This record gives sequence, C-alpha cells and structure tokens, in this order.
Amino acid sequence: MPMTQDCIRKHYEEAWKTKSDTAPDASQLAYSSPVEDAVLYPIYKQAIADLKINAGGDVLDVGAGSGRWIRFFLDNYRPRRLFGADYTLASVELLKKWFTPRCAPGTEIEFRQADITDPGLDLGRRFDLINIANVLFHIPEQELFTRALSNLARHVARDGMIVTTEYLPRTSMRTEWMLVRDRYSFEQSIKLAGLRIVDVRAFSIFSNDPMGLDGPNTGPRGNFLQVRGMINTLSSAIQDPQGSQFLTSFLSEVEKAVLNFCKERMAQIDMPSQKLVFLAPA
Repeated sequence: MPMTQDCIRKHYEEAWKTKSDTAPDASQLAYSSPVEDAVLYPIYKQAIADLKINAGGDVLDVGAGSGRWIRFFLDNYRPRRLFGADYTLASVELLKKWFTPRCAPGTEIEFRQADITDPGLDLGRRFDLINIANVLFHIPEQELFTRALSNLARHVARDGMIVTTEYLPRTSMRTEWMLVRDRYSFEQSIKLAGLRIVDVRAFSIFSNDPMGLDGPNTGPRGNFLQVRGMINTLSSAIQDPQGSQFLTSFLSEVEKAVLNFCKERMAQIDMPSQKLVFLAPA
C-alpha cells in the first residue's frame, strides 16, 4: 500500500529519535551512502561555483533530518544564517542537540519544526539558497506538492536558488515511499509556481534508487536494481574499516567513471541517475 505524507512523517519521527538516542557522536548521525556523498558533494560544490550561488548568505535546509546538509554547509561555506526546517519534532530536537551554536562560530543557526506544505508557512525571510534534498518526491499528494512549490517560491530571494534532488524520468512512477514525477509534469508544476529550471546535474547511479530509468523492474531498471543489491550485500559483508574505506573509494570511482562517460554522450536529464535540479524565480 503506497504511503501518504503523514505515514512518512510518522516513520521519520521514530527514525530520527532512534538515530539521536543511539549515536555516540555526530559522525554517527549519517543517513546517506558514503559513496553517494563522495560523488555528490564535489558536484554540488562545483555547481554552486558555476552558478554563482550565494551559499555564504542566508541558507535554508528543508527536510533537515539528521543534519546531512547542515554539516555540508557548515563544513564548506559557513553561511551568515543557516536555518534547518523539518516537519518532524524528532528531527528538530536531534539538530538542536547535536548542532549547537558552538559548532558554527560566525553563523547564526536556527532549527524549527515547519511543514513545507503548510499553506500559512512563513519563515520570516527570503533565502539566498534553499536546499530541499529527497523531500519533494516524498509528497505524493498533488495538492500538497503544489503548496510546497508555492512556499519555496515565496521564500527564495529574487536572485536566489532552490536546489532539489529529483529523478525526472519520462514516465511518473509510484512506489511505496515515493511519487517520482515525470520531467514534463514536474516542469509544468514549477512553472505554475513561478519557478524555472536553471540547470540539471546527474550524480548518483548505483548508490541510489535507479528511478531515473523508465519501465518495469524486468527491464534495464531491474538490472540496475540487481547491481545495487549486490553492492549493498558486498558492503554489509566487509567489517574492517580499511576494507570499507577501500570499497567506498572503489565504488565512488566506478560512479564517477560511468557519470563521465554518460556526460559525453547524453543530456544529464536523460542519465539513469538521481539529479540535482536548480530552480530560480521565473
């Protein structure tokens, strides 16, 4: 049975509390693949430079979770203001516990429980950069999705940028957790919200779900799922830190090699990967 946004919220209320309660230190809060991080972060940083995004100004991270992107911005940019918002109270409590102002000298840091689909959402300012990673496709209800886009458009500065992670296949796909919207309906929705796509950059092929590929699991997408499953089995079997580090480096180089090969031959929107999608006011 496909999950609604409320079902997903309940899951993460429990997940973030468990993560916070069991972590011995902030390094154990990670909720993403280290292979994906190794590939994605340099691509994101290069795009920020290429597109002249002000990541040192006022930054909003929507769906802040366990602080993956809070760490990224603090480690690389030290924004003037860094605002983390999540619709779960457990996430906000986790962030306040592990990311105190002492962690970010020179940065005004704030965390708040807020729902990007709330029609009355008002965070009090517009932001130079809004990061909303792995959130929009977890809003399956079209009305709520439309509200989320409207709220993003209202909170981004006129010369600011919204960065979301999407798959953008040619055909929409509904899974238990996600409604992966096709590129055409996605573009139409953002246009209605007063936004436009500025750039698309592919980043994750085997270290994330292959939802950028169309078709059933009996076709090419099934082959990608099989490879991903075997990689996860191999990763789980290696216990020693040195072996894990080698495997992470090896798989990261495989991802980069495939990405670079594909970039020479096709548009990034057509690649069998997740993508960073950069949106600006129309």
